[in-house]
Amino acid sequence: MSKLRPGARISCAFVLVLVGLAVLPAAVHANVSGGCTATGTASKSGTVDLTTATVWHVTAADVLTGVATAPGSQRTAHLKVDLFGIGLPLLDSTGTSSTGHAGPYRIADYSPYTRVLAVAGTSTSCDGSVLIIVDDVSPLTTWAGVLGLIAALLGLIGMLATLTQVPTGNTRIVGLVVGVVAGVGLGLLLQEMAILDPANALDLLFPGGGAVLGFLIPGILRRQPTAAV
Repeated sequence: MSKLRPGARISCAFVLVLVGLAVLPAAVHANVSGGCTATGTASKSGTVDLTTATVWHVTAADVLTGVATAPGSQRTAHLKVDLFGIGLPLLDSTGTSSTGHAGPYRIADYSPYTRVLAVAGTSTSCDGSVLIIVDDVSPLTTWAGVLGLIAALLGLIGMLATLTQVPTGNTRIVGLVVGVVAGVGLGLLLQEMAILDPANALDLLFPGGGAVLGFLIPGILRRQPTAAV
């Protein structure tokens, strides 16, 4: 049996790394620190102590509100949603208060787009985060899940198509691009399935690893021309 080419062996190693990351449970979020306390209330699912809770399970019918209390006056407050470990600003406010209120937020307004939200907040002296999961919504019924699946499939098809191509510079660039698309799609789908933690920057290994794989694999299955006798 012929040995795998070096490029194929390296590609297999990257696949194993990505699969290993995928099967790990979502990383635990830090709870509220800095002496602050926070409580979240879901209209159907009840109340949860966000000071210690790392995951908040809700339903699509819930309306969420939150209350936070600090040991001293807080001058600034920032709220963000994480995706692939990158924070997307959601709220920025200034003032002088030791208590804060948020909501009401209807889950039904957001669940068509995503069922998993990694929310993090910081204030003058406190910070915290929580992973919100909408239990009664399927990953493949949200825009994020569907787009992730489509991107993963299209990227995978593109990568497979390069396996038998001549490994030129242009082919490798195409492979890199479709690898990124496949990695982003797979990562997004796994986040929607609550397998990956959207707040974990290691999720960037999926598009990054996809780019490396896409660059390496062109020509791996291409038949070598037979030398003329």
